[in-house]
Amino acid sequence: MSTPSEITLVTFEEAAAVAKIMHGSDAELLDYAVEKGTATVQGFLSNILRVSVRVKVGQQEVESKFIVKRQPVLEAQQKMTEEFGVFEHEIGVLEQCLPLLLARRPDLPVVRCYLADATRSVIYMEDLRESGFTSLVRNLVDLKDTVLQMPHLEVAMRTLAAFHAASVGVDWLQRFPHIFTEDIFFEKNDGAVMRNCIEQGVRSILLPIARHHFQNDAATLDAIEWIASNDFYRTVTAICKHDITNAAVNVLCHGDSWANNMMFKLDPESGDPLQVKLIDFQISRYAPGNRDLVYCIYMVCTAEFRKRHEKELLQTYWQALSDACPEGPGQTWDEFYADYDRIRPFGLMVAATMRPAIFIEGAVPVGEEELTEEQITNMVEGRYDQEDIVRQFENNPTFHKEMVQVIEEAAQIYRDHKQRHLKSE
Repeated sequence: MSTPSEITLVTFEEAAAVAKIMHGSDAELLDYAVEKGTATVQGFLSNILRVSVRVKVGQQEVESKFIVKRQPVLEAQQKMTEEFGVFEHEIGVLEQCLPLLLARRPDLPVVRCYLADATRSVIYMEDLRESGFTSLVRNLVDLKDTVLQMPHLEVAMRTLAAFHAASVGVDWLQRFPHIFTEDIFFEKNDGAVMRNCIEQGVRSILLPIARHHFQNDAATLDAIEWIASNDFYRTVTAICKHDITNAAVNVLCHGDSWANNMMFKLDPESGDPLQVKLIDFQISRYAPGNRDLVYCIYMVCTAEFRKRHEKELLQTYWQALSDACPEGPGQTWDEFYADYDRIRPFGLMVAATMRPAIFIEGAVPVGEEELTEEQITNMVEGRYDQEDIVRQFENNPTFHKEMVQVIEEAAQIYRDHKQRHLKSE
């Protein structure tokens, strides 16, 4: 049932326009209702609504649903969407890029966009729940538990391979320079938001923990300081650009390829994952496909899980991509894996600055709680009490284990980075 505030977010005219796209130009909207589209009122950079429509088509009445994606509710979120330009970017991808991909591969595993209004930052799209898809990871806190097992991640890898394969052979940067010249995440407005988010996140969470636990280990502390440095930011930004030395490996990347932006169809009896569809293209980029893989694996998996299963997951992706590309994926397996190893700083950025919020008390909403201005500000500006972070680190065994492993891996990645830099001189 619509509340007064929800119904005003979608007008009768909007609902009627989408209904005509879904059911044909003679469709007559009889009634509609608006409800929350997510567990909380808004997503991180959007407000998701679910619209139910009752439509007359010829002599029949039919009911259907669609999703509306709008500007987020909180002022801090609205500021971020404006800084990043995410709606303009996503609408560009949905209206200009996805139709070309769908022409190449009609069964492309992505949500379908019915209509978009760039001037008002509104997107109207398919409700995947109506065809049996569900979100297994609603928010960061869900990642505390191992919600996604190997079968889920293997299907996710094959889905990313299918998405990437559909874009092979097209220079998306040349075709759509207004969409892909500037990386929306790291370069928009000189990267002011992300640069500050990474630096302050490291200084308020990871560095206090490293100083407390590793104390006099200068090499390890240097590695954590590096994550907060301009050199690290430049390194990660360069990783997320297209490869100018081997154009064949560049594809249209999802960009924000973690489990929250994947909807799963499960076997009704066994619960096994059958299919995945991708949603949310707010930070899509043109780059080698393994950028999506490192982002997904480092965001969704613990360090321990990654060590055990990472190569197997990458091989699943590699085989699926090879099968989908008759002309080949542009690299041998050894070249592909070596490049993945080289871009680990991007994964480290995810593990060091995004995953800690999973464990910090009150950092993100739990259950039916709504996101608050304070939580957004703390995440973006790193406004965490350092003494309290260390206390939580000592009192939460899961948080403790995760952070120690991330810091130890950071030290290794920094050593490898310096070694590569020396070889290139």
